[in-house]
Amino acid sequence: MCSDASVNEKQQRVANRRILIIDDDPLVVEALEMLLADQGWDVRSALTARDGYVQFSSFSPDAVLLDVQLPDGDGIDVLQQLKDYSPDVPVIMMSGAGAVDRVVAAMQAGAETFLQKPFVADTLNLALSQAARLVASQREVAALRRGTSPQAGLVGISAAVVAIHRMLEDIAPAATPVIIEGESGSGKGVVARAIHERSTRAKAPFIDLNCAGLSRELLESELFGHEKGAFTGATATKQGLFEIAAGGTLFLDEIGEMDPSIQARLLKAIEDRQFRRVGGLRDLHADFRLIAATNRTLLEEVAAGRFRKDLYYRLNVITIKVPPLRKRPDDIPLLTQHLLRGIARDLGREPLKISERTMQRLTDYPWPGNVRELRNVLERSMLLSRGAELVVEWLHLEGERLPMPGSGFGPLREAEIQPLERITEDYIRRAVEASRGNMRKAARLLQVAPSTLYSRLKKPGGEDET
Repeated sequence: MCSDASVNEKQQRVANRRILIIDDDPLVVEALEMLLADQGWDVRSALTARDGYVQFSSFSPDAVLLDVQLPDGDGIDVLQQLKDYSPDVPVIMMSGAGAVDRVVAAMQAGAETFLQKPFVADTLNLALSQAARLVASQREVAALRRGTSPQAGLVGISAAVVAIHRMLEDIAPAATPVIIEGESGSGKGVVARAIHERSTRAKAPFIDLNCAGLSRELLESELFGHEKGAFTGATATKQGLFEIAAGGTLFLDEIGEMDPSIQARLLKAIEDRQFRRVGGLRDLHADFRLIAATNRTLLEEVAAGRFRKDLYYRLNVITIKVPPLRKRPDDIPLLTQHLLRGIARDLGREPLKISERTMQRLTDYPWPGNVRELRNVLERSMLLSRGAELVVEWLHLEGERLPMPGSGFGPLREAEIQPLERITEDYIRRAVEASRGNMRKAARLLQVAPSTLYSRLKKPGGEDET
């Protein structure tokens, strides 16, 4: 049971924040008013779109809860008008339907998130927590973009995402080690950064290192640092990540790939809070919070003798399991819109619109590469597609053939057929142009080696040099 002090502290976090509820169901409005008032929000409500406009302009809320269906207007239209009036106010849409096209329309119109009725209190609290953080950020730094929020990469309304958010709120303030398990590309790094951003160490460094593929010697030097002359080539003293992460968080990705001898030294550094550089004679203080991630099950690795049992039990204070994207399809519409906004911002372009058919295809696809694959697909589609709408044919999902330029996505007439080499060459050049001349990025999007692009572009007319 919470103490009066903790309740007051919780209320103080949202004190003086104003929220407007626009919903035509008086029972829903009354329940939300009571819940939000108990959490310290200054609440106003409206049962119609017309009254909602009046309240919005006079009350100047910091956040809005808006129903999709209103007796005198469509909620999406109301959302667009509110955004035209005040684009920075976060709007949380509510609906009993939950159809994909309504979710898409709401997110394209600028909704912060979309809640399907009936929703549980945890889901609402998560959405409000996101809105509260956004409001606080806007008040502190007017120019701070929403994408820098620690919530930014943890987008979703699924039970799994809600559960992770709840756990992060509980564990972030502590300094205990954390293990994050999940498939490659599922968002383990995002979770690690979210823990850091919510902790008391948030202003200190967040240092990450992927242990996969590093030799024992290189990994040892990266973590512990080395003294000048410690080995051939050590021409100067080098600080290790243990020192660089002082006061902050050290995130070791794919820790299951770590050499056993380094595992032993890592365990000693965690337990003794001190370490030595390679070739060093004096102990240095270790002050970092360790977060480890793996795409394996570490307990199975322990049983197989590939991971130290003592290190596992020292790290296994808190374990967070990040589910693969295919197991939380309800999150895909919101995550897609979030990623598109970020990609568009990076490219200096307007986000592409998404049809219901395209969004349904994204939702149905199993995403073996998880969130990383989704982002790459969206980035490639935005770079190479024509027009303002993302169509299914340009998604280029795994195992599907990407249509060639000028195909029109329909049957070719004989007069339209061009030499394959010419089409391939033109397509490669367009990909490089879309990537602003970055050959490595173009190669990644085309899923070929950079050397392949260089060799193709060197051949006059795209013809083979044979």
